[in-house]
Amino acid sequence: MSRFAIRNAHFIVVVCLVVAIVGITTIFRMPVDLFPPIRIPVVVVATFFSGMPPEQIEVDITGRFERFFTLAANIEHIESRSLPGVSLIKIYFQPGTDPDSAVTMISNLAMANLRRLPPGTLPPVVLKFDASSLPVCLITLKGEGLTQTTLRDTAQYAVRNQVANVPGASVPQPFGGKYRQIMVYVDPLKLEAHQLTTMDVVRAVNDSNLILPAGDVKLGSVDFNIYTNSQLRDIQEINRLPLKTRDGIAVEVGDVGEAKDAEQIQYNIVRIDGQRSVYQPVLKQGGDTNTIAVVDGVKDALSRLSDVPKQLIAQVAFDQSIFVKNAIETLLHEGALGLFLTSLMILIFLGNMRATVAVFLSIPLSALATFIALFIGGGSVNTMILGGLALAFSRLIDNSVVVLENIFRHIELGEPIMKASEVGGSEVALPVLASTLTTVVVFFPVLFLYGVSRFLFSSLALAVVLSLFASYAVAMTIMPLFCSRLIRVQHDRGRLNAWFNRQFTRMLDAYERSIDFALRRPSLVVAGLLAVFMVSLGLYPLLGVAFFPRTDAAQFVINVKAPSGTRLSVTEAEVRRVENIIHETVRPEDLGLIVSNIGVTPDFSSIYTSNSAQHTAFVQASLKEDHKIGSYE
Repeated sequence: MSRFAIRNAHFIVVVCLVVAIVGITTIFRMPVDLFPPIRIPVVVVATFFSGMPPEQIEVDITGRFERFFTLAANIEHIESRSLPGVSLIKIYFQPGTDPDSAVTMISNLAMANLRRLPPGTLPPVVLKFDASSLPVCLITLKGEGLTQTTLRDTAQYAVRNQVANVPGASVPQPFGGKYRQIMVYVDPLKLEAHQLTTMDVVRAVNDSNLILPAGDVKLGSVDFNIYTNSQLRDIQEINRLPLKTRDGIAVEVGDVGEAKDAEQIQYNIVRIDGQRSVYQPVLKQGGDTNTIAVVDGVKDALSRLSDVPKQLIAQVAFDQSIFVKNAIETLLHEGALGLFLTSLMILIFLGNMRATVAVFLSIPLSALATFIALFIGGGSVNTMILGGLALAFSRLIDNSVVVLENIFRHIELGEPIMKASEVGGSEVALPVLASTLTTVVVFFPVLFLYGVSRFLFSSLALAVVLSLFASYAVAMTIMPLFCSRLIRVQHDRGRLNAWFNRQFTRMLDAYERSIDFALRRPSLVVAGLLAVFMVSLGLYPLLGVAFFPRTDAAQFVINVKAPSGTRLSVTEAEVRRVENIIHETVRPEDLGLIVSNIGVTPDFSSIYTSNSAQHTAFVQASLKEDHKIGSYE
C-alpha cells in the first residue's frame, strides 16, 4: 500500500479530497438522534367505550383482544392497560419484524374480532410505534387572561395544525385545558313535574340539530342541491326547543333547565409553574428523522404562529435535542484535544513540525470515512456512534504514529527520504494490521447481543471498527506519501527536544531496571498481580449497575399516585404540595420549569401518557442550562 500511494500520489490526493467533501456533506444529511434506531416494532391498539369501568374494559375488550392477537406471528410479548372507557394494548414483535406487516396483521385481527365486543364499542385504532416514539420536546401554552377552554381550542385547532407541518414531527392531541361543549343542565324536579326524563331532553336536542338532504331543484340551466339546515345557531334556540305538548302548550327545554356555553367534564389537568395551562407534545416519526431538525422546525413554527390570541405564550420545553448537541460538542472537544496532545507528542519526540501536521490528517479523514460508510448503511449520528468515535480516537492516531516513527527511524539511518517512506511503511504494515485486528475482534461478541442492547452497542462497535480500518488505510497510504513529499531531514532539533530526549533516556533506564527486577522474581510479580486482581473483584459489589452511565439530564420526573378513586381536584392538591417541595428544594436560580400532568382523558391522548386515572399524575421539572446543582442531587 505504501509503494502504491507513493507512486500514485495524485490518485491518493483526489481520494482524500473526495472523502473530505463527501464526508462533510454526509454529516449534514445524516439523521441526528439521541440513540440509534431501535427497530423493535410495537403496535398499539386503542379501543374506546365511553363510560365503561376498567373492570368491564378488561374482561369484555382487553382480554378478548389479547387472546385473539396471539394468532399473529413473531410476537415477543403483549402489554395492556384498562382505563375508564379505554383499552390500550401494546404488541411487541421480535426484532427485525417488518413494522408495516405487523400493523396490517394486527388491524385485520382487530376488525375480525370487533363483532365479539359489546355493542356500542368504537372500532379500534391501530397505530405503529417503536422505541424511538418518544416526545422530543413539549410546547407549553399559557397566557394572561386566557381561559383553559381558550388554551385548549388554540392548541387543538391552531398550534397543532401549524406544528404538524414540520417535517418529521408527529403531533398528538394536547394535554390539559377544558374541551368546549354546549351543556344542557336540567332540574330533576321540573322534569318530574312535566313527566319527562333526561333521555327525552337528549332525544329532543339530537333530533332538532341536524342537516338533512332535501333533494334538488332545477331552475333554468342550474341544478341546485337543497339541504334542510336544522342546526341550532345559538343557546337561545336550544332553550326554545319543544320537548312535548300538553294542553296545547309546548314544554320547552328552558322550562326544565338551561343550556350554557360550557365545557366537558374535566378528567385531565396540566399545571405549568403552578398555573392551569395546556401543553402539546411533539414526537419524532421513526428512527430516520433528525431530532435537531424537528425541534428547530418546531421553534420556527412557533415564531410564526397565526390566528392565535396575542397574549398567548408558546414555548418549547424539555428539548431532547440539547443532549444530541452536547454529545456532538463533546466529540468535537475530545477530537480537538486529542489532535493537540498527539501533535504535541509528535513535536516533542520527533522535533519536526511537518510530521506534526501529518498527524492532523489521520483523525479527520478516518472520522469522515466512517460517516460515509455509516450513511451508505443507513445509519444516523447519535450518542452511541459519537461515543464509539471518541473511544477510537486514541487508536486512530496510534497507527499513523507507528508508521511515522518507523519512517523517521530509516531517515535517521541515512536512507533517502523516498526509500525511507516506502520501506518504513511496508515494514510495519503487518504489525499495524495485527494491532488493528486485535482491537476490532474485541467487539465481535456484540453480534451475540439481543434486544435493545444489540441495537445500541452494535452502533458503537460499528463506529469503532469502521474508524479503525479507515485509520489503517490512512496510515498505510497518506503517511508514507506525506513523508516522501514534504518531510525534510532535520539534524538540529533544538534545545527542548534534546533536553526531552535526555530525560526520556533516563526514564528508559529506570524502566529497564524495573523489567530486570520483574524477570528475576517472577513468582513475586505474579502474586502481586493476583492480589490486585482479587482486590478489584472485592470492589465490584460496591459498584452500581445501570444500563447507561449517570449523566446530568437537567431534568427529573416525579410520579404521584393518590389512593384509587381520588377525585381530580384532590389529586391536584397533592400535586401542588409536590410542586412546593420542588420549589423549596431546588434553588430559584437553578429551577427552570415545572410541568404537572394530572389524570387522563378517555380519548386518543391516553395513548401518550403514563397516567391511568384521576388519582395518578406526574411532575416533570427542568433545570436551567447554567444550573450549579445537578438533577440527581
